[in-house]
Amino acid sequence: MTVTLDRGDIAHAQVTAAMRHAVNQTAGVRNAKIGKQSDYITELEGACGETAFSKIHNVALDQTIHPRSGGHDFLGRNKEKIDVKTTSCESGHLTATLKKKREDADYYVLVIGKCPNYRIAGYASADDLLKKENIGNLGSGPSYLLTQSQLQKYKGSI
Repeated sequence: MTVTLDRGDIAHAQVTAAMRHAVNQTAGVRNAKIGKQSDYITELEGACGETAFSKIHNVALDQTIHPRSGGHDFLGRNKEKIDVKTTSCESGHLTATLKKKREDADYYVLVIGKCPNYRIAGYASADDLLKKENIGNLGSGPSYLLTQSQLQKYKGSI
């Protein structure tokens, strides 16, 4: 599934990213990014990916600004916790830091794209992603990871 963000979506994502970055930095929350991009770019890509997911999945975007570490981004229709992971790499993997715990999220969704175009590449349950055998290294240290071919196909809902 694909979505194109409009100018309002992009502006909102930019403000959200800037606010999250500033609040997290002030609170001493370390960005758990997997990649060499700046913390702000990580926040911006994440905010754009979350916005794309919210438009496709028709769920409300969390617009609160407070120090964040771990957790999830959305609650689904049945109160399932959903964590959206975004990358601009077309062949990107669904990744999660080794600090992630089963209770942080029920599902992890991989969104791929560059502003303004995004697609949902697929998803995995926490039970499927957070396994010792899924620990790998993409160059930034160990993390849980799945290839796109290992993901469940996204068909509008989880």
